[in-house]
Amino acid sequence: MIDRLSIRTRPPGWPVMYQTWDKLLFLHWPVAAERLRPLIAPRLSLDAFEGQAWVSVSPFTMWGIRPVLLPPLPVVSQSHELNVRTYVHCDGVPGVWFFSLDASNTLAVLGARVALGLPYFRAHMRLQEEHAGIQ
Repeated sequence: MIDRLSIRTRPPGWPVMYQTWDKLLFLHWPVAAERLRPLIAPRLSLDAFEGQAWVSVSPFTMWGIRPVLLPPLPVVSQSHELNVRTYVHCDGVPGVWFFSLDASNTLAVLGARVALGLPYFRAHMRLQEEHAGIQ
C-alpha cells in the first residue's frame, strides 16, 4: 500500500532548472490498466485508483524557465504546454509517465529533448483570457 498523501522530501542534489507554472488544468479519464501497460516501461507499475489506471491531459503556462544560476531570458523563458500522462510507481515511489509533452517554445522543446531525453514536441498554442474565462 502506498500513501499518496504522505509528505515527500526533496530529492538529493541540485535542481537542473527553475520554472513557474500558472493557468493549470488537470483533466483525468479512467483507462483499463491492461490497455496502458504496453505503453510504459516494463520496470514501472501503473498507479491504480478504484481499480482503474488514469490518463491525464494537463494544459498550463510556464514562465521564468531557466537553468540554475542563469536569469530567465525574455521570450525564450516562457511557454504554453500540454502534457498527456499517466501515473506510475518505481520500487514503491510514485511518479509520472509522459506520453507526450507539447510546448509552444521551440527552444524549450529542443533543449528538453536533447538535454533531458523527454518526449517534447513543438506545438502552436496560445492562451486567451476573457473576463473570468480562458480559451
